[in-house]
Amino acid sequence: MADTLRALRNYGSRKRYEHDYRGVNSRLDEIQAAMLGVKLRYLDAELRARRSVASAYLGGIRNPLIKLPVWDGGETHVWHLFVIESELRDQCQRHFESNGVQTLVHYPVPVHLQQAYSDLSDCSLPVSEKLSKSILSLPISPVMTSEEVQFVIETANSFKAEKS
Repeated sequence: MADTLRALRNYGSRKRYEHDYRGVNSRLDEIQAAMLGVKLRYLDAELRARRSVASAYLGGIRNPLIKLPVWDGGETHVWHLFVIESELRDQCQRHFESNGVQTLVHYPVPVHLQQAYSDLSDCSLPVSEKLSKSILSLPISPVMTSEEVQFVIETANSFKAEKS
């Protein structure tokens, strides 16, 4: 029962990106809540910094093998993640990794194919399935230096398809 409750408070997941139940995000304890109360004072500045990183990426990454997200420049996007698409996602990720840039594959299994949503497994959702194989999250943080941001841009721009 304890295992099930722990999974339910973490999106129904015992293992990252594998959801056995339809859960919620309920992992905040009292100490984290107190820290969040202080951190909220800095939220606007952190969001501006994230938007600055995203703007630099959008203005600097010019690689036809990488599709960038679309942004109108408004202040509603918080840039929790900066997600690119590439038909050569695994090669692209290896390229970043070999250059010392950590990337992550978020949501490698579409929701409708998760155990928790097995009642949806008969659905045909080709866009979700394609994206789960082609998206890659680049580093984005309010504490990134301009040099780090520029290095990510240069690394993205230097990515080339591996010869087979």
